[in-house]
Amino acid sequence: MTTNMTTTPTAPAVSTTRLRRVRPLLTFLMLEQLRALRHPANLFFVIAFPSAMYLMFNNVGGIGTQQVGEHGNVSATVMLAMASFSACMAATSSATGAAIELQVGWGRQIAVTAGGMRIYWAVKVATAFVQATVPVLVIFLAGALTTAELDARGWVLGFLLAVVTVIPFILWGLGMGLLLPSQAAMGIAPAFVSLFGFLGNAFMPLNETMMTIARFTPLYGPVALVRWPMTEGWTYVTDLPAPVQDEMWMAVANLVAWTVLFALPVVALRRRATVRQ
Repeated sequence: MTTNMTTTPTAPAVSTTRLRRVRPLLTFLMLEQLRALRHPANLFFVIAFPSAMYLMFNNVGGIGTQQVGEHGNVSATVMLAMASFSACMAATSSATGAAIELQVGWGRQIAVTAGGMRIYWAVKVATAFVQATVPVLVIFLAGALTTAELDARGWVLGFLLAVVTVIPFILWGLGMGLLLPSQAAMGIAPAFVSLFGFLGNAFMPLNETMMTIARFTPLYGPVALVRWPMTEGWTYVTDLPAPVQDEMWMAVANLVAWTVLFALPVVALRRRATVRQ
């Protein structure tokens, strides 16, 4: 008579092993969020500055409560644009810092740990998305407490689109951080996002010529898509007698094109850095 002594791994053992693998990643991600939120520059430029701009422009001329179509009012269009701009600014700042860390040697230390650079980049990209969410929450709260009126569809889709459409600006921040010295990168990358905001119809209505230029600038796509659930592409142009409507494909094409353009130098510079290591 024989006894079968074969055993199989139990579910708790498998779960414990997975937890041990995931726990360092979650700890790394949590510490990154806390470190970014404690940074004074982030608190000012990513949260306070865009919120102040919303409060400044949401009711200029007393027209903030004026309806824009069937889905919301003027204050809501300002809120959505400021949310998009601030999310892109936050993503840029976070990604630039990640690239600078790589340049100064932190990436080489991460590369020899379990998971290596894949974990590093996954955490940094996740951090950029989380950091982009914070100012959107703040500005949406400011809008809800002031004069912004928006239907439920606009609130939900506007919030989601404001976070998702930061992808090209994560790549922009990474590229600037890999290309420029650290001090220059931290100043230039966010400064250009502000310039993109003025050129991309985020801050104020543009005339016909500037609106034509705006459609080819990096922030046009994100802002237009975030506003889309409310405005459906309609835009006020200062020197035309009536608003104009852009097709959705124009905003999507802008977003995709700039994502690809910003990704190319990141790939090239990252490979060069890898070779040097």
